[in-house]
Amino acid sequence: MNLVTRLALGGHHGSRRLFTRGGCGSLGLRRRSIHLVPSLVQPREPSDDDSPSATSAKDPSWVLLNPGGCRRVFREDDDSMADHNETLAESRTSTGQHHLRVSFRLTAPPAISFLCYDYAGTVPDDEKNHELAVIASHGDSILLRLRMTRRERRDGRGMPLTFDHFVYRAGTGTRPPSLTLLPELSFPRKYGRRRFLEGDTGVLRRGEDDLLVAQLDTGHHDDRPDLANLCVLRVGRSEWEHKCAVPIVHEEGVELMGTLSGPDMTIPVGDRFLCGVCFYVGVVVCDMAEEASPKLRHVRLPVYYDPSYYTNDLPPLTESKRMGAAGPGAVRFVAIEPRCCCGRHGRSSCPRSSFAFTVTTWTLTLTMDEPMAWVKDGVLDCEELWAMPGYEGLPRVHLQSPVVSLDNPDVVCFKVGGRHGGNQNAWMIEVDMRRKVLLAAVQWNSTGPWRARHLHIPAKV
Repeated sequence: MNLVTRLALGGHHGSRRLFTRGGCGSLGLRRRSIHLVPSLVQPREPSDDDSPSATSAKDPSWVLLNPGGCRRVFREDDDSMADHNETLAESRTSTGQHHLRVSFRLTAPPAISFLCYDYAGTVPDDEKNHELAVIASHGDSILLRLRMTRRERRDGRGMPLTFDHFVYRAGTGTRPPSLTLLPELSFPRKYGRRRFLEGDTGVLRRGEDDLLVAQLDTGHHDDRPDLANLCVLRVGRSEWEHKCAVPIVHEEGVELMGTLSGPDMTIPVGDRFLCGVCFYVGVVVCDMAEEASPKLRHVRLPVYYDPSYYTNDLPPLTESKRMGAAGPGAVRFVAIEPRCCCGRHGRSSCPRSSFAFTVTTWTLTLTMDEPMAWVKDGVLDCEELWAMPGYEGLPRVHLQSPVVSLDNPDVVCFKVGGRHGGNQNAWMIEVDMRRKVLLAAVQWNSTGPWRARHLHIPAKV
């Protein structure tokens, strides 16, 4: 029985302290369990007697990872990286002198899961300046980036940053978790150093033993927006492939495509597609079925962004658009849009419309040979959300950071609240967009890693 079903039957009980499968301690998040029983109007506040070992929190079918929320574990609290931790894996770094260890603090969405890391044995001299980040994921595989900050040299000049990249793969009953160091990506980049970013890099699992890591570079050919470079690695091989000047097909013509900036996010779809999404321009669909000659296709988003519409007093909403997989051959796009009290879309200075909004979802079926068109799935108005059983007492402000569930694309997680992008009175909620039902809400307090961001990456760990 999955998490949504348990909540719908009123059978999931949260706890004030979320204990995790990873053995890295509790998250310190107060969970508020929403029981969707018709006779229950007010959400139940869990007591300290609730069992902390609920199945959904102990072994969730999927999790929300925070890219910047990787917790560095130092020697004084090394018990957080216990050897019996079933998510623990380690690998040598590129220097060959140190072993990086990682494990996860896992809990079911909409709560956020975090990664813990430290060094086994010999510790780097500048270990407190190292930072680990989650870059991308697909299924049980997660791409990580370790940034190593070098100390100043004797002449006072700073040493250059170096980056190691790893793929973590979750374990099964017959296979332990693993951490694999990737070969250096040495191909030059036109602007800046070559490294993996959360937006332009994705991973694509193609069967039990086949995993691709790919980085899409759409800014290399200034005078040719219809060309892109693609760096591809099949994990297990020792060298990257650099595919230069790959054509981007646009069915309406290159002149209508405009200049592509770097993707804001890259998502895997099935075992064939990687989609680089720029929320101001559109989607570049990468068909990786033919690894030797991948195909790229550009599709406009269903929501048009007009920068001239917004002013300093009425800026656009932040973290308001996301996309996720909707099965093996389709994507689901989620857009949070402001509206006026009269129903008109767009930011308004009307005081009654300060936090009014709608959430609209669209689906796009992916193909490289036929026309593609977005199909609107539905619209959820803020008044409908605020009237849902269980929403009582939660902030009535714009939603942020939508994430499409890996189990059911009709279910979306959002962040709500938090002043000025912070976490004060911030919550994570889970909503069934088709049935228009609030499934769960979790309060996010300040006990998580201080670099925690509001962009979350879904994964199966």
